[in-house]
Amino acid sequence: MIEAPPAIKIQKPKFKPEIDFRVQAEVSLEKSTIVHCRLSGDYEFPTAIRIWPTTFLVQDNSDRKKLLHAYNIAPYPKWKIVDEGHVFTLVFEGLDKNCLLFDLVEDIPELGGFKFENIKRNDTDVYWVDVD
Repeated sequence: MIEAPPAIKIQKPKFKPEIDFRVQAEVSLEKSTIVHCRLSGDYEFPTAIRIWPTTFLVQDNSDRKKLLHAYNIAPYPKWKIVDEGHVFTLVFEGLDKNCLLFDLVEDIPELGGFKFENIKRNDTDVYWVDVD
């Protein structure tokens, strides 16, 4: 007669993730505002681009919305070498519900900053601009 092997007791592992997070007291009900920028100048050669952290959306009531993320472009003080037609994307804090027009301003202490004025707000809060 063959004996059955002794029962094996399987213990469930104890999992206690070490996650520490705090819920923000002020949660923004607005979504982000996305601006796709296309390099549209007439360049014979590749050019260098970068984005400064002092790039803002300025609403029609003069409130500024800060830059949260920048994709496909170097952050100041670095440079990225690109060709004509290059596209980079900027993600800003969401515009206020009552905002109808806004400006995109790269506020920098040297030549070369860009400014797009009176951009009309749309339902998607996704925009395209051509940067020379």
